[in-house]
Amino acid sequence: MNNTLSKTFCTLVLLSCAVTSAYLTYLYMNELGAAIGVAVIFSLIGITLDLVKTITPTFIPTIAKQNQFVALLLVGLTGVLMVISTIASISAIEKGADNMAVSTKQNVAITEQIKLKQQQLVNLQQLSNEQLRINHTTKAAETTVMISTVTDELNALYHAQSSVKNTSILREYNAIITLVIAVSIEVVSVVMALTLHTLNTLEVSVKSVSNPVNTRDAPPSEMQVVQSVLPSVEPLKSVEMQFAASVIEEVKEAILTGAVKPSQRGLKVAFNLPQEQIKIILNTLHEQNILEPWNNNGYKVKEA
Repeated sequence: MNNTLSKTFCTLVLLSCAVTSAYLTYLYMNELGAAIGVAVIFSLIGITLDLVKTITPTFIPTIAKQNQFVALLLVGLTGVLMVISTIASISAIEKGADNMAVSTKQNVAITEQIKLKQQQLVNLQQLSNEQLRINHTTKAAETTVMISTVTDELNALYHAQSSVKNTSILREYNAIITLVIAVSIEVVSVVMALTLHTLNTLEVSVKSVSNPVNTRDAPPSEMQVVQSVLPSVEPLKSVEMQFAASVIEEVKEAILTGAVKPSQRGLKVAFNLPQEQIKIILNTLHEQNILEPWNNNGYKVKEA
């Protein structure tokens, strides 16, 4: 699977999870806000927080390389918003499951029978009261027996309706199913966001290998560094000097973003450069205080 196809897939999955999560959060916050008369405001707050939760993971890795404290704050914020979103999703899904259970055909049929029996019971009670009022004691006693029978039938229908709901798999395992769905939405959303960040970083490295020539003007300091580390080579032409400086710049960016390790093997795989040129580039970045010696002639990014 190539990089473009992978990014498209991750983007579609992330959008799907984001829309689903935002909608469930909207339902929950709308119902919560309606209870105190601010449904619209609560709905907007819910959608905004859900959007922040979805987007934040995409730039946490980049911020972590610059400021770990801010990155930790963003991680904590994302975690809190994920918990809120999970609770909102569980509430909305449970309500939908309850509505679905009530709307099944069997439940509808039983509900209709219950309504008929309830009306029949009301009519019999009215008849009994009327018979007692006009002293038709015998008929009133017969009506009382009928009331008892209808009451028993009504109780049986209530029991049948309860049994229908309990035999539903969704109803029986409602808590587990809704929890799994809600957590899955949040986890998949975060994983896809982080994967997109990784793919974007990788794409930068791939482009630097396939299109190494960069026509932008290199800063004088970089061009001077290139000349200083290549004393035995004739003075380069302007385009060649720009090329060398651009390669160093691309390598530096890739190392600082974490896409490439500052090692012979890492640069060879990512940029396909000659071994001698890799040594020169690593030494140059060391002189620029980007790298520092580490582990037997190796290098690592210099800590601030």
